[in-house]
Amino acid sequence: MSAAEERARGSGGRVRRVAHDSLILAGGSVANGLLAYVFFALTTRSLGADQAAPVAVLWSYWALSAAVLTFAVQHWVIRTLAHDGHGGTVAASLPRIVAGGAVLSLLAGLVAYVFRETLFDLDGIAFPAMVAGVTAGSLFVGLVRGALAGRQRYRATAASLAGENLIRVIAAILVAVAGGGAEAFGVAMVVGSLIGLVWLSSLRFDSPERAAAVQNPLALLSGVAGGALLAQVALTGAPIVLAVVGGAPAEVTSLFVALAVWRAPYLVAIGVTPQLTLAFTRLVVDRRLRQLARLRTVVVAAVVAGAGLAALIGGTLLTPVLHTVFGSDVELSGGQLALLGVGTAVALGNLVLLLMSLALGRSRAAAAGWVIALVVASGWLLLSDTAAVDRVVIGFLLAQLTAFALIYVLTRASGTAADRS
Repeated sequence: MSAAEERARGSGGRVRRVAHDSLILAGGSVANGLLAYVFFALTTRSLGADQAAPVAVLWSYWALSAAVLTFAVQHWVIRTLAHDGHGGTVAASLPRIVAGGAVLSLLAGLVAYVFRETLFDLDGIAFPAMVAGVTAGSLFVGLVRGALAGRQRYRATAASLAGENLIRVIAAILVAVAGGGAEAFGVAMVVGSLIGLVWLSSLRFDSPERAAAVQNPLALLSGVAGGALLAQVALTGAPIVLAVVGGAPAEVTSLFVALAVWRAPYLVAIGVTPQLTLAFTRLVVDRRLRQLARLRTVVVAAVVAGAGLAALIGGTLLTPVLHTVFGSDVELSGGQLALLGVGTAVALGNLVLLLMSLALGRSRAAAAGWVIALVVASGWLLLSDTAAVDRVVIGFLLAQLTAFALIYVLTRASGTAADRS
Protein backbone atom coordinates (compact mmCIF):
# COMPACT_ATOMS: atom_id res chain seq x y z
CA MET A 1 0.00 0.00 0.00
CA SER A 2 1.35 3.42 -1.00
CA ALA A 3 1.83 6.31 1.46
CA ALA A 4 -1.02 8.19 -0.22
CA GLU A 5 -3.34 5.21 0.21
CA GLU A 6 -2.36 4.89 3.87
CA ARG A 7 -3.08 8.59 4.46
CA ALA A 8 -6.42 8.29 2.69
CA ARG A 9 -7.30 5.24 4.73
CA GLY A 10 -6.30 6.98 7.96
CA SER A 11 -8.30 10.06 7.00
CA GLY A 12 -11.34 7.92 6.25
CA GLY A 13 -11.00 6.24 9.63
CA ARG A 14 -10.88 9.60 11.40
CA VAL A 15 -13.96 10.82 9.55
CA ARG A 16 -15.86 7.67 10.51
CA ARG A 17 -14.76 8.05 14.12
CA VAL A 18 -15.86 11.69 14.24
CA ALA A 19 -19.20 10.80 12.65
CA HIS A 20 -19.66 7.94 15.11
CA ASP A 21 -18.86 10.16 18.09
CA SER A 22 -21.18 12.86 16.77
CA LEU A 23 -24.04 10.38 16.54
CA ILE A 24 -23.39 9.22 20.10
CA LEU A 25 -23.40 12.79 21.44
CA ALA A 26 -26.46 13.75 19.41
CA GLY A 27 -28.23 10.63 20.68
CA GLY A 28 -27.47 11.59 24.27
CA SER A 29 -28.80 15.09 23.64
CA VAL A 30 -32.01 13.80 22.04
CA ALA A 31 -32.56 11.32 24.88
CA ASN A 32 -32.01 14.13 27.38
CA GLY A 33 -34.69 16.23 25.66
CA LEU A 34 -37.21 13.41 25.40
CA LEU A 35 -36.73 12.43 29.05
CA ALA A 36 -37.28 16.06 30.01
CA TYR A 37 -40.74 15.92 28.42
CA VAL A 38 -41.44 12.64 30.25
CA PHE A 39 -40.45 14.17 33.60
CA PHE A 40 -42.68 17.17 33.17
CA ALA A 41 -45.56 15.09 31.86
CA LEU A 42 -45.35 12.94 34.99
CA THR A 43 -45.28 16.06 37.15
CA THR A 44 -48.26 17.79 35.57
CA ARG A 45 -50.36 14.64 35.38
CA SER A 46 -49.66 13.84 39.03
CA LEU A 47 -50.13 17.34 40.45
CA GLY A 48 -52.31 19.13 37.93
CA ALA A 49 -51.34 22.34 36.17
CA ASP A 50 -51.90 24.61 39.17
CA GLN A 51 -49.95 22.61 41.76
CA ALA A 52 -47.16 21.89 39.27
CA ALA A 53 -46.48 25.62 38.77
CA PRO A 54 -43.62 25.83 41.35
CA VAL A 55 -41.90 22.88 39.68
CA ALA A 56 -42.33 24.59 36.30
CA VAL A 57 -40.58 27.70 37.63
CA LEU A 58 -37.76 25.58 39.05
CA TRP A 59 -37.52 23.74 35.73
CA SER A 60 -37.28 27.03 33.84
CA TYR A 61 -34.47 28.15 36.13
CA TRP A 62 -32.65 24.84 35.61
CA ALA A 63 -32.93 25.24 31.82
CA LEU A 64 -31.30 28.67 32.09
CA SER A 65 -28.57 27.57 34.51
CA ALA A 66 -27.79 24.52 32.35
CA ALA A 67 -27.57 26.66 29.23
CA VAL A 68 -25.19 29.08 30.96
CA LEU A 69 -23.29 27.39 33.79
CA THR A 70 -23.12 23.81 32.50
CA PHE A 71 -22.32 24.93 28.96
CA ALA A 72 -19.70 27.51 29.98
CA VAL A 73 -17.87 25.32 32.50
CA GLN A 74 -17.93 22.28 30.22
CA HIS A 75 -16.44 24.08 27.25
CA TRP A 76 -13.91 25.98 29.35
CA VAL A 77 -12.60 22.67 30.72
CA ILE A 78 -12.46 21.13 27.23
CA ARG A 79 -10.63 24.14 25.82
CA THR A 80 -8.17 24.33 28.73
CA LEU A 81 -7.27 20.63 28.61
CA ALA A 82 -6.74 20.77 24.85
CA HIS A 83 -4.80 24.06 25.01
CA ASP A 84 -2.45 23.03 27.82
CA GLY A 85 -2.04 19.34 27.07
CA HIS A 86 -2.47 18.61 30.78
CA GLY A 87 -4.89 19.36 33.61
CA GLY A 88 -2.71 21.76 35.60
CA THR A 89 -4.68 24.93 34.90
CA VAL A 90 -8.00 23.23 35.62
CA ALA A 91 -6.65 21.74 38.85
CA ALA A 92 -5.27 25.11 39.97
CA SER A 93 -8.56 26.86 39.12
CA LEU A 94 -10.90 24.33 40.72
CA PRO A 95 -10.85 25.88 44.24
CA ARG A 96 -11.88 29.28 42.84
CA ILE A 97 -14.53 27.71 40.59
CA VAL A 98 -16.00 25.72 43.48
CA ALA A 99 -15.91 28.75 45.78
CA GLY A 100 -17.52 30.93 43.13
CA GLY A 101 -20.15 28.28 42.51
CA ALA A 102 -20.94 28.08 46.22
CA VAL A 103 -21.35 31.86 46.45
CA LEU A 104 -23.48 31.94 43.30
CA SER A 105 -25.67 29.11 44.60
CA LEU A 106 -26.22 30.88 47.91
CA LEU A 107 -27.05 34.16 46.16
CA ALA A 108 -29.50 32.43 43.82
CA GLY A 109 -31.16 30.72 46.76
CA LEU A 110 -31.33 33.99 48.69
CA VAL A 111 -32.93 35.85 45.78
CA ALA A 112 -35.40 33.01 45.32
CA TYR A 113 -36.23 33.17 49.05
CA VAL A 114 -36.85 36.93 48.94
CA PHE A 115 -39.20 36.52 45.96
CA ARG A 116 -40.52 33.07 46.95
CA GLU A 117 -44.19 34.04 46.95
CA THR A 118 -43.91 35.78 43.58
CA LEU A 119 -41.96 32.95 41.97
CA PHE A 120 -43.48 29.89 43.62
CA ASP A 121 -46.64 31.20 45.30
CA LEU A 122 -45.43 29.33 48.38
CA ASP A 123 -43.87 30.25 51.70
CA GLY A 124 -40.97 28.38 53.25
CA ILE A 125 -37.40 27.63 52.29
CA ALA A 126 -37.84 24.41 50.28
CA PHE A 127 -37.96 25.78 46.74
CA PRO A 128 -35.35 28.52 47.32
CA ALA A 129 -33.05 25.76 48.66
CA MET A 130 -33.75 23.79 45.49
CA VAL A 131 -32.77 26.81 43.39
CA ALA A 132 -29.43 26.82 45.20
CA GLY A 133 -29.12 23.06 44.63
CA VAL A 134 -29.90 23.38 40.93
CA THR A 135 -27.24 26.10 40.56
CA ALA A 136 -24.56 24.01 42.26
CA GLY A 137 -25.62 20.92 40.33
CA SER A 138 -25.40 22.71 36.98
CA LEU A 139 -21.82 23.75 37.71
CA PHE A 140 -20.89 20.25 38.94
CA VAL A 141 -22.31 18.58 35.84
CA GLY A 142 -20.45 21.08 33.64
CA LEU A 143 -17.15 20.18 35.31
CA VAL A 144 -17.73 16.45 34.90
CA ARG A 145 -18.85 16.67 31.27
CA GLY A 146 -15.94 18.95 30.45
CA ALA A 147 -13.49 16.50 32.00
CA LEU A 148 -15.05 13.60 30.07
CA ALA A 149 -15.34 15.33 26.70
CA GLY A 150 -11.92 16.96 27.08
CA ARG A 151 -10.46 13.46 27.23
CA GLN A 152 -12.67 12.38 24.29
CA ARG A 153 -14.76 10.06 26.45
CA TYR A 154 -17.81 10.80 24.32
CA ARG A 155 -19.81 7.71 25.28
CA ALA A 156 -19.57 8.73 28.93
CA THR A 157 -20.42 12.33 28.00
CA ALA A 158 -23.55 11.18 26.16
CA ALA A 159 -24.47 8.88 29.06
CA SER A 160 -24.20 11.81 31.47
CA LEU A 161 -26.48 13.86 29.20
CA ALA A 162 -29.19 11.19 29.07
CA GLY A 163 -28.58 10.01 32.62
CA GLU A 164 -29.29 13.39 34.23
CA ASN A 165 -32.93 13.39 33.15
CA LEU A 166 -33.23 9.61 33.45
CA ILE A 167 -32.54 9.96 37.18
CA ARG A 168 -35.20 12.67 37.33
CA VAL A 169 -37.74 10.46 35.56
CA ILE A 170 -37.06 7.49 37.86
CA ALA A 171 -37.34 9.74 40.91
CA ALA A 172 -40.54 11.31 39.55
CA ILE A 173 -42.09 7.86 39.04
CA LEU A 174 -41.31 6.98 42.66
CA VAL A 175 -42.76 10.29 43.85
CA ALA A 176 -45.90 9.81 41.75
CA VAL A 177 -46.43 6.29 43.11
CA ALA A 178 -45.96 7.56 46.66
CA GLY A 179 -48.38 10.43 46.06
CA GLY A 180 -45.82 13.14 46.75
CA GLY A 181 -46.48 16.84 46.26
CA ALA A 182 -44.73 19.67 44.47
CA GLU A 183 -41.78 19.74 46.87
CA ALA A 184 -41.10 16.05 46.29
CA PHE A 185 -41.12 16.54 42.51
CA GLY A 186 -38.79 19.50 43.00
CA VAL A 187 -36.36 17.29 44.88
CA ALA A 188 -36.63 14.73 42.07
CA MET A 189 -35.51 17.47 39.72
CA VAL A 190 -32.57 18.55 41.85
CA VAL A 191 -31.13 15.03 42.22
CA GLY A 192 -30.59 14.71 38.47
CA SER A 193 -27.19 16.36 38.73
CA LEU A 194 -26.03 13.49 40.97
CA ILE A 195 -25.36 11.63 37.70
CA GLY A 196 -21.97 13.32 37.84
CA LEU A 197 -21.00 11.16 40.82
CA VAL A 198 -20.71 8.20 38.44
CA TRP A 199 -17.65 9.87 36.88
CA LEU A 200 -16.38 11.73 39.95
CA SER A 201 -12.91 10.30 39.37
CA SER A 202 -12.73 12.29 36.11
CA LEU A 203 -12.20 15.42 38.22
CA ARG A 204 -8.69 14.23 39.10
CA PHE A 205 -6.38 16.12 36.78
CA ASP A 206 -2.96 14.95 35.78
CA SER A 207 -0.63 17.82 36.67
CA PRO A 208 -0.26 20.40 39.42
CA GLU A 209 1.59 22.58 36.95
CA ARG A 210 -0.16 25.64 35.58
CA ALA A 211 0.23 26.52 31.92
CA ALA A 212 2.15 29.77 31.47
CA ALA A 213 0.30 30.48 28.21
CA VAL A 214 -2.97 31.06 30.06
CA GLN A 215 -2.57 34.26 32.04
CA ASN A 216 -6.11 34.53 33.38
CA PRO A 217 -7.97 31.26 32.82
CA LEU A 218 -11.13 32.30 34.67
CA ALA A 219 -11.51 35.34 32.40
CA LEU A 220 -12.21 32.88 29.59
CA LEU A 221 -14.79 31.11 31.74
CA SER A 222 -16.56 34.34 32.65
CA GLY A 223 -16.50 35.44 29.01
CA VAL A 224 -18.06 32.29 27.64
CA ALA A 225 -20.61 32.27 30.49
CA GLY A 226 -21.59 35.85 29.66
CA GLY A 227 -21.82 35.10 25.96
CA ALA A 228 -23.88 31.96 26.59
CA LEU A 229 -26.23 33.84 28.91
CA LEU A 230 -26.86 36.66 26.45
CA ALA A 231 -27.28 34.20 23.58
CA GLN A 232 -29.82 32.26 25.63
CA VAL A 233 -31.72 35.44 26.47
CA ALA A 234 -31.85 36.34 22.77
CA LEU A 235 -32.90 32.83 21.78
CA THR A 236 -35.65 32.27 24.35
CA GLY A 237 -36.72 35.71 25.53
CA ALA A 238 -38.87 36.79 22.58
CA PRO A 239 -42.22 35.59 24.06
CA ILE A 240 -41.52 37.53 27.26
CA VAL A 241 -40.63 40.63 25.24
CA LEU A 242 -43.83 40.24 23.22
CA ALA A 243 -45.89 40.12 26.41
CA VAL A 244 -44.15 43.27 27.67
CA VAL A 245 -44.74 45.27 24.47
CA GLY A 246 -48.45 44.45 24.44
CA GLY A 247 -48.84 41.22 22.48
CA ALA A 248 -52.08 39.31 22.98
CA PRO A 249 -51.89 36.09 25.05
CA ALA A 250 -52.58 33.97 21.94
CA GLU A 251 -49.74 35.73 20.11
CA VAL A 252 -47.34 35.10 23.01
CA THR A 253 -48.27 31.42 23.07
CA SER A 254 -47.93 31.15 19.29
CA LEU A 255 -44.46 32.70 19.39
CA PHE A 256 -43.41 30.40 22.23
CA VAL A 257 -44.57 27.32 20.31
CA ALA A 258 -42.92 28.39 17.04
CA LEU A 259 -39.58 29.12 18.71
CA ALA A 260 -39.72 25.82 20.61
CA VAL A 261 -40.12 23.96 17.31
CA TRP A 262 -37.38 25.92 15.56
CA ARG A 263 -34.98 25.35 18.48
CA ALA A 264 -35.04 21.55 18.10
CA PRO A 265 -31.98 21.44 15.77
CA TYR A 266 -30.19 23.89 18.07
CA LEU A 267 -30.73 21.66 21.10
CA VAL A 268 -29.37 18.64 19.23
CA ALA A 269 -26.36 20.68 18.09
CA ILE A 270 -25.59 21.61 21.70
CA GLY A 271 -24.87 17.94 22.37
CA VAL A 272 -22.27 17.77 19.60
CA THR A 273 -20.44 20.99 20.50
CA PRO A 274 -17.75 19.35 22.70
CA GLN A 275 -16.11 18.00 19.54
CA LEU A 276 -16.08 21.48 18.01
CA THR A 277 -14.39 23.10 21.01
CA LEU A 278 -11.74 20.38 21.06
CA ALA A 279 -11.13 20.61 17.29
CA PHE A 280 -10.98 24.42 17.24
CA THR A 281 -8.58 24.54 20.18
CA ARG A 282 -6.24 22.02 18.57
CA LEU A 283 -6.14 24.13 15.43
CA VAL A 284 -5.19 27.16 17.52
CA VAL A 285 -2.53 25.26 19.49
CA ASP A 286 -1.06 23.83 16.27
CA ARG A 287 -1.24 27.33 14.71
CA ARG A 288 -3.31 26.04 11.81
CA LEU A 289 -5.13 29.35 11.69
CA ARG A 290 -5.67 29.32 7.95
CA GLN A 291 -7.67 26.15 8.35
CA LEU A 292 -9.65 27.88 11.11
CA ALA A 293 -10.28 30.77 8.72
CA ARG A 294 -11.58 28.33 6.12
CA LEU A 295 -13.91 26.87 8.73
CA ARG A 296 -15.26 30.37 9.43
CA THR A 297 -16.08 30.63 5.74
CA VAL A 298 -17.80 27.24 5.93
CA VAL A 299 -19.85 28.49 8.89
CA VAL A 300 -20.99 31.53 6.88
CA ALA A 301 -21.95 29.34 3.92
CA ALA A 302 -23.80 26.90 6.19
CA VAL A 303 -25.71 29.75 7.85
CA VAL A 304 -26.72 31.18 4.45
CA ALA A 305 -27.86 27.75 3.23
CA GLY A 306 -29.64 26.97 6.51
CA ALA A 307 -31.36 30.35 6.51
CA GLY A 308 -32.61 29.79 2.98
CA LEU A 309 -33.96 26.36 3.85
CA ALA A 310 -35.56 27.67 7.06
CA ALA A 311 -37.22 30.51 5.16
CA LEU A 312 -38.64 28.03 2.66
CA ILE A 313 -39.95 25.68 5.35
CA GLY A 314 -41.30 28.50 7.50
CA GLY A 315 -43.10 30.13 4.60
CA THR A 316 -44.71 26.98 3.27
CA LEU A 317 -44.75 23.88 5.48
CA LEU A 318 -44.54 24.97 9.10
CA THR A 319 -47.97 26.58 9.48
CA PRO A 320 -49.96 23.39 8.69
CA VAL A 321 -47.57 21.36 10.87
CA LEU A 322 -48.08 23.70 13.83
CA HIS A 323 -51.86 23.68 13.32
CA THR A 324 -51.88 19.88 13.22
CA VAL A 325 -49.69 19.39 16.30
CA PHE A 326 -50.63 22.38 18.49
CA GLY A 327 -54.02 23.42 17.14
CA SER A 328 -55.34 26.14 14.87
CA ASP A 329 -54.84 28.80 17.56
CA VAL A 330 -51.23 29.27 16.45
CA GLU A 331 -51.57 32.66 14.77
CA LEU A 332 -48.18 33.46 13.24
CA SER A 333 -48.04 34.03 9.49
CA GLY A 334 -45.79 32.15 7.09
CA GLY A 335 -43.60 35.23 6.76
CA GLN A 336 -43.15 35.54 10.52
CA LEU A 337 -42.36 31.84 10.84
CA ALA A 338 -39.81 32.19 8.03
CA LEU A 339 -38.05 35.06 9.81
CA LEU A 340 -37.95 33.08 13.05
CA GLY A 341 -36.43 30.15 11.17
CA VAL A 342 -33.78 32.38 9.60
CA GLY A 343 -32.94 33.81 13.02
CA THR A 344 -32.58 30.33 14.50
CA ALA A 345 -30.27 29.28 11.65
CA VAL A 346 -28.12 32.31 12.41
CA ALA A 347 -28.24 31.37 16.12
CA LEU A 348 -26.60 28.04 15.23
CA GLY A 349 -23.84 29.98 13.51
CA ASN A 350 -23.47 32.17 16.60
CA LEU A 351 -23.05 29.07 18.74
CA VAL A 352 -20.19 27.84 16.55
CA LEU A 353 -18.52 31.25 16.47
CA LEU A 354 -18.75 31.54 20.27
CA LEU A 355 -16.85 28.26 20.58
CA MET A 356 -14.33 29.48 18.02
CA SER A 357 -13.78 32.66 20.03
CA LEU A 358 -13.26 30.53 23.15
CA ALA A 359 -10.61 28.49 21.35
CA LEU A 360 -8.87 31.72 20.36
CA GLY A 361 -9.03 33.01 23.94
CA ARG A 362 -11.43 35.84 23.01
CA SER A 363 -14.66 34.78 24.67
CA ARG A 364 -15.04 38.15 26.44
CA ALA A 365 -14.95 39.93 23.09
CA ALA A 366 -17.72 37.61 21.87
CA ALA A 367 -19.77 38.45 24.98
CA ALA A 368 -19.25 42.15 24.20
CA GLY A 369 -20.56 41.46 20.69
CA TRP A 370 -23.73 40.03 22.21
CA VAL A 371 -24.15 43.09 24.43
CA ILE A 372 -24.05 45.33 21.35
CA ALA A 373 -26.44 43.03 19.49
CA LEU A 374 -29.02 43.20 22.29
CA VAL A 375 -28.66 46.99 22.46
CA VAL A 376 -29.33 47.21 18.71
CA ALA A 377 -32.38 44.93 19.02
CA SER A 378 -33.65 46.92 22.02
CA GLY A 379 -33.32 50.14 20.04
CA TRP A 380 -35.43 48.63 17.27
CA LEU A 381 -38.09 47.51 19.76
CA LEU A 382 -38.26 50.97 21.31
CA LEU A 383 -38.27 53.01 18.11
CA SER A 384 -40.30 50.86 15.72
CA ASP A 385 -44.02 51.49 15.35
CA THR A 386 -44.86 48.20 13.62
CA ALA A 387 -47.31 45.68 15.07
CA ALA A 388 -46.11 44.00 18.27
CA VAL A 389 -45.52 40.54 16.78
CA ASP A 390 -43.66 41.88 13.74
CA ARG A 391 -41.57 44.14 15.95
CA VAL A 392 -40.47 41.28 18.20
CA VAL A 393 -39.85 38.82 15.36
CA ILE A 394 -37.70 41.35 13.47
CA GLY A 395 -35.93 42.27 16.74
CA PHE A 396 -35.12 38.59 17.29
CA LEU A 397 -33.64 38.31 13.80
CA LEU A 398 -31.79 41.61 14.15
CA ALA A 399 -30.14 40.50 17.40
CA GLN A 400 -28.94 37.24 15.84
CA LEU A 401 -27.61 38.90 12.68
CA THR A 402 -25.82 41.66 14.58
CA ALA A 403 -24.18 39.18 16.96
CA PHE A 404 -23.12 36.98 14.05
CA ALA A 405 -21.49 39.87 12.18
CA LEU A 406 -19.67 41.18 15.26
CA ILE A 407 -18.43 37.81 16.53
CA TYR A 408 -17.33 36.86 13.01
CA VAL A 409 -15.26 40.04 12.74
CA LEU A 410 -13.78 39.51 16.21
CA THR A 411 -12.79 35.88 15.60
CA ARG A 412 -11.35 36.80 12.22
CA ALA A 413 -9.31 39.63 13.73
CA SER A 414 -8.11 37.37 16.57
CA GLY A 415 -7.06 34.66 14.13
CA THR A 416 -5.20 37.18 11.94
CA ALA A 417 -3.37 38.68 14.92
CA ALA A 418 -2.37 35.24 16.21
CA ASP A 419 -1.17 34.24 12.75
CA ARG A 420 1.14 37.27 12.60
CA SER A 421 2.56 36.80 16.09
